Amino acid sequence: MKTKRVNFNMAEECHALLKSMCALKGVTVSEYCYALIAEDFKKFVYTDERIRDLFLKGNYPVGSKAYNLQLRVQEHFQL
Repeated sequence: MKTKRVNFNMAEECHALLKSMCALKGVTVSEYCYALIAEDFKKFVYTDERIRDLFLKGNYPVGSKAYNLQLRVQEHFQL
């Protein structure tokens, strides 16, 4: 799977708390942020027609998370 880096800034104290929390949970900061973003995106795919249309126009590798979500969305909306 190809990956792309996403960078963003946050306050130093928030970053320290985030790293500590992730360490306690046994996940990386990347894993944690990815899961949050994926869940939020999934919500928008089901509730925002513009985002759903954009997502459904994509061509995703068979078996990928995006491909599987695309199948579920198509089934849900009977497309």
